[in-house]
Amino acid sequence: MPLLTRRPSPAFAALSATSVIRAYGYALTATYLSFYAAAFDATGFWIGMFTTVFALSQTATTVALGAWVSGDEIKRLLVGAACASVATYLGFVFVTDELTLIAARVAQGATISVLFVLGTAAVSGRAVADDRGRQVGVFNQVGALAGGLGTASAGAIYKMAGFAPGYLLLAGVSLVSAWALTRTDLGVDDFDPAGGPAAYRRLIGHPAIHGIAAFRVGFGFAKTAVRVYLPIYAYLAVSVSPLSVGIVLTAPRVARTICQGYAGALADRVGRRPLLGAAALSYATAALVIPFAQSVTALTACAFLFGLADACRVPASVALFTEAGTASRAVTSLSLRSLLWKPGSVLAPIMAGTLHDIVSVNAVFYATAAVVVGTAVVAASLDASHAPKEAISGAG
Repeated sequence: MPLLTRRPSPAFAALSATSVIRAYGYALTATYLSFYAAAFDATGFWIGMFTTVFALSQTATTVALGAWVSGDEIKRLLVGAACASVATYLGFVFVTDELTLIAARVAQGATISVLFVLGTAAVSGRAVADDRGRQVGVFNQVGALAGGLGTASAGAIYKMAGFAPGYLLLAGVSLVSAWALTRTDLGVDDFDPAGGPAAYRRLIGHPAIHGIAAFRVGFGFAKTAVRVYLPIYAYLAVSVSPLSVGIVLTAPRVARTICQGYAGALADRVGRRPLLGAAALSYATAALVIPFAQSVTALTACAFLFGLADACRVPASVALFTEAGTASRAVTSLSLRSLLWKPGSVLAPIMAGTLHDIVSVNAVFYATAAVVVGTAVVAASLDASHAPKEAISGAG
């Protein structure tokens, strides 16, 4: 793997620790949501709300980050988010019903947003242009490996001892990450100030960003629906065991762990957009096949294909958004990228839950495939009148 071909710098290693917290924490909790749904006998509406409130919290946090964070604040905020993660995961131990779970998810959304946006911006902004895809890919390989461990261990931990041990482990990992960040010069103090809300307006106003923005919005709907309903489908529709749910959800993280660094390097060589096209094709195919998957093996294969699509999509997307502005203003560019995901992450869980209640769980995956295909068509049409590497001068 590319992760092993070059020795990471101390700054890259410390930033990768943020990826471990947010990926392991997200993966563990995402796996547990299906168990919470069963334990609380939750309706489709409440299942959707577990993710929607998380997304709303992320949205508010990300808006502030992209508008007001400057380079000299990045390290302090990352350390603070790692420390806040300790309290957040300890709080999950005391979840007893739908409302306390929602409160914990709000706190988790805020801490994960800081770790994700600022960690990714620091890695991408520090990288040189012809190595940006690879570095982002490797950074996300670390997260994928941590997320894979989260999903692989979640079912077994829950079966043996319930929810608490996983959250206690996360609290401990968060403490270690905070310690590593405090001892490291991250090399981001010279990043430009974000520039306030006007920075978003300048970036959104340039036509060259419209295609990748549309792609990001559409995938936000599609992937959020799959994130919520793949474990629900496996546990409730196919009736696989909690341990098998963990296996299924580990498959896409294995794909990302293996492939993301290579895909990022490929994006550096052949261009970013061909990788986005491959991602759309793979994701739509997997979504169409899910309703016919009636075994752990079939579900795992589909999940692996979802992960392969993400391995192509994420490094290319991060590089495109970083290059849409300037590397020194990557916090704003990548905050915008994160915000474009939010309509889907806020609305898709409730829409998918309603579709589940009114039609069937299979309809969720058919709708997901349709959204991905439509998204790719719209993004390609918006890009058609612009050069692929058109610079956005003055974007902030």
